[in-house]
Amino acid sequence: MSNNDKRTSETIIFNLKEKPLSPNDKQGFLTVVGGGGADLGKSAPVGQSIEIGRSKNCGLALVDLHVSSRHARLWLSEQGSYLLEDLGSSNGTRINHKEVKSRVELVDGDKIFVGKSVIRFAMADAVDLKFHDELAQKVHSDPLTGLDSKHCFDDALEVAVSNAQRTASVLSLLMMDMDGLKAINDTHGHQFGAYAIAETGRIIGQTLGDYGRACRYGGDEFTAKLPGLDKSAAMKIGEEIRQRIDQANLEFERIPLHPTISIGVASYPEDGATIEELINAADQALYRAKRAGKNRVCA
Repeated sequence: MSNNDKRTSETIIFNLKEKPLSPNDKQGFLTVVGGGGADLGKSAPVGQSIEIGRSKNCGLALVDLHVSSRHARLWLSEQGSYLLEDLGSSNGTRINHKEVKSRVELVDGDKIFVGKSVIRFAMADAVDLKFHDELAQKVHSDPLTGLDSKHCFDDALEVAVSNAQRTASVLSLLMMDMDGLKAINDTHGHQFGAYAIAETGRIIGQTLGDYGRACRYGGDEFTAKLPGLDKSAAMKIGEEIRQRIDQANLEFERIPLHPTISIGVASYPEDGATIEELINAADQALYRAKRAGKNRVCA
């Protein structure tokens, strides 16, 4: 299983040129400014070339269900201008409401319409790129754990369930609650509790790798979605998360901390046909794990 806690393209991918920009250099930059949902605020520099679409391999990957897997492409021409073309998408591509039928040259401020999303093209310098990077991290990430923000996760979960329904595929959900955090807070203070939460989130993200996405659901609770994985596979990943947290040997200011985690697992369509039913089923499994003695995984 991959331990790479990278940000996949469900949130933000920055594909910077190999050569760093000098303060006066500018390059093309994309920002999702309309359409709402988890895509709003996503940004990416164009670099030499970038594709827009729902595929995770796209430089600007969207969860908008009305966007094709590989929807459109932008690239820097030899003459130094930025060009855009549609890649045979289902719903077409428009620039400033005009349909793109062939290669079109972009100018600063153009609005690109794909699916229900509106993407602004702009020329950005190094300062702009740094600002957008920091802003995007605040919007799309939980500041304590680095996991997805809850609103981004909720939107992505809705899309994942819709995809599972449309393709008759499976999807699993983990509901997780830390054990022993109150004792850590009461004994050592909330700084120690915050450290334990942050490290727990980091371990969850690393363990999931490319198998799924997670967020801090609230306080010391976490949730994760695992598209394409049935209950048996989800139970194995849940158990690996549990073991890694149990064996983490956390230490803050030379004081050892030993939080554990209880995990409930539910799967589509076996345990529920809607998001609400899945969450409820995973919650019930989590309560069983708590009642059975904590630090365990139940389905």
